[in-house]
Amino acid sequence: MARKATPQPQGILAADGAVVIRSMRAEETDFQQYLQWMTDPETMKYWEGMTVRFTYERVVEEYRENLREQVWPCFMEYEGRAVGYCQFCTLDAAYFEIPQAGYDAFTGPEDAVFGIDMFLGETALRGRGLGTRTLKLLLHALFDRYGADAVMIDPKTHNTRAIRCYRKAGFQDLFVVPSRELQDGVYHDSLIMGIRKKDAFV
Repeated sequence: MARKATPQPQGILAADGAVVIRSMRAEETDFQQYLQWMTDPETMKYWEGMTVRFTYERVVEEYRENLREQVWPCFMEYEGRAVGYCQFCTLDAAYFEIPQAGYDAFTGPEDAVFGIDMFLGETALRGRGLGTRTLKLLLHALFDRYGADAVMIDPKTHNTRAIRCYRKAGFQDLFVVPSRELQDGVYHDSLIMGIRKKDAFV
């Protein structure tokens, strides 16, 4: 089944006290903030890789490409300041670049399936539970506002901090796709993880 369309988010997607998820804005402040994160080695070693070089122009073009692909970019805020990034889109197996059999074993034929990515760009806030809290908030929005039946995520197997966060939020390990993602000249394995609406927050 082909990817299902979902409307582009505008403004605030979800909020819980000091934690807010909002759509990324097409303005210099957000582009410069994202560029700052994309030039931080502590983020890049798990995101795009240490050999990838970002410029302001590249940030703007990737933002526009995401919108063309209906991959919706968002900022995570804490106490009124941007602290991280997340994005989401609808999926099918081909778009997610995973085996159809593994995708079908987790999803149903009529399911609205979403994929997400996220990182905390402010390193001082890592390891304090904010990532899990923000992830749960994003899941609530996808299940309650966007009609998701299932959500999938694909950390590299060596990204143990992220995997712990996803498991704490309720994701289960599904399967590993070997040599799926090229980073810094090396193909890395991806751990495909998923959570269904009926299993979330129980």
